[in-house]
Amino acid sequence: MENANSLRAQVIDLQVGQSITIPLDRYGYTTIRSYASDLGFAFNRKYTTSRNKAERSYTITRIS
Repeated sequence: MENANSLRAQVIDLQVGQSITIPLDRYGYTTIRSYASDLGFAFNRKYTTSRNKAERSYTITRIS
């Protein structure tokens, strides 16, 4: 059973228009972008990522 707080579970649970913000120190840069890309492909969804340099975080938003 997957941990409900895992990055994978959080990304899968997003509805269109919803987003999550992840601190960069919790996951690596490539992990965050890879999850958005790989899960989008696996579930036929589209995600976008953006970074906030000041807060050192990434935001994943589901766009379709």
